[in-house]
Amino acid sequence: MNRVKNSLSRAFYHVSERLRGAKTVYRRIKSFLILIFVALAIFMTGQLWFVHLSNRNFFLYLTARWNPSVAEGYRDFVRPMRSIYGDGTGRFHISYSGLMDPTPSDFFDMVMAELFDNGSFVSVNAVNYEVLLSRPLLMFQYAFDMPGAVFPLGFNQRSGAFLTNRGVTEFSSVAIWLPSGNQSGISIFFLGGGLAWEFTVDSAGLEGFPIHPVTTGSLYFVSAALEGYRDLYPGIFVPRSGDFGWFAYYPIIVTNPYLTHIGGPMSHIRNQVSHFFDNPATIHAREAGDGVWTFSNIHTAVRYFETDVLEYASFRPRPRNATSSLIGDFSAALAFIDEVDDHVINEFFLKGFEPRGDGFVFWFGYIIDNFPILLPDGWSASSRNDILPAPIEVVVEQEQVVLYRRLAHNFQLYGANEWVRAEDLNLERLLDGQETPVSGMNLGYHIRPGMRQDDRLLLEWRLAEGE
Repeated sequence: MNRVKNSLSRAFYHVSERLRGAKTVYRRIKSFLILIFVALAIFMTGQLWFVHLSNRNFFLYLTARWNPSVAEGYRDFVRPMRSIYGDGTGRFHISYSGLMDPTPSDFFDMVMAELFDNGSFVSVNAVNYEVLLSRPLLMFQYAFDMPGAVFPLGFNQRSGAFLTNRGVTEFSSVAIWLPSGNQSGISIFFLGGGLAWEFTVDSAGLEGFPIHPVTTGSLYFVSAALEGYRDLYPGIFVPRSGDFGWFAYYPIIVTNPYLTHIGGPMSHIRNQVSHFFDNPATIHAREAGDGVWTFSNIHTAVRYFETDVLEYASFRPRPRNATSSLIGDFSAALAFIDEVDDHVINEFFLKGFEPRGDGFVFWFGYIIDNFPILLPDGWSASSRNDILPAPIEVVVEQEQVVLYRRLAHNFQLYGANEWVRAEDLNLERLLDGQETPVSGMNLGYHIRPGMRQDDRLLLEWRLAEGE
């Protein structure tokens, strides 16, 4: 009997020991899982509160909310401001919008790729617009001088040597003579500084661009060079109002999301700018009595000026070993507009750039319904009377946006048509009394300081004086 008891006792002891061991393993597994969940909670808290703090050593794998790099930065940089199609009869169609339509852009990309792979340099001469514009052509224009060293990179070239080795350091337009009939070659002209660098490619195997008449039933353009306007720069295109003596267009109305408020502007503007902050709960708001609303935390300041200009400034330390490049900084500017400022609703294009400090400043213009938004000279951007030269200005250093300013207004089409008559486009009357040559002109929507919600804007002229 005792033997049985002893055997049972030993068996019970062994079972207890095994259960005790199992409980120990369970507790260890439980503790391990708790540690994992705690780490995950800290990670999620870091994502919510400390995102974009790339200078911290706290979870180095946390990335910026606003990725400064855009995959097609080079291709975006070489997108033109507008395209011009001429049918060879002296009539032209100008398109600001729709540059991504398949036929013109695909043809342009195809010809550029062939040029940089197999093209031949012909010569460089002074631009003769009368000859250049007398043939069917496509022309792509930029609002700034495009660097010859950068342009080929937008077409998958490793360097810009193809152009710079031929002396093309800068240009503002690319013109392509469209082949017709039995022509076997395509002539390409890079225009800048009064010079035309001519190249040629074999058109065999390239899909041609369809040559078609420019319709004159509505708005079309003629060349100042072909029409004999002596007071205009020969590269200017002059609008015509169509066969019926007028053309119809849509006016635009002004909207301002920052001033559509109930209960006072401070709280409304705060809500409208909160997306600039990683954690809106940390925003400190104040109005100093000078018409400037300021919203800030330790890393960011956003100000709204009574001139209807919004300004964002970042005070984040930049990572060590960070560098600046034209395309890297441009990509950061583009990503900021696209991904951060969700109040930019109008089509925009690169209007200009220049080096500044440790990086670059970029200016962007607006397009609506195939016409540019024309900002008057001298638009005060702040209480210091700084001038905003374009609707959007972005300063980037080492691929990080440090200053961002833009016009607070947005623009949308008004539902009822307006008409422009032939006499409204009479250049002789417009140039009457003009004492200096005109180097540029635009037909677009003019905006002015003091615009109010739902103000209606019409098409007007803008002339630029100079040689």
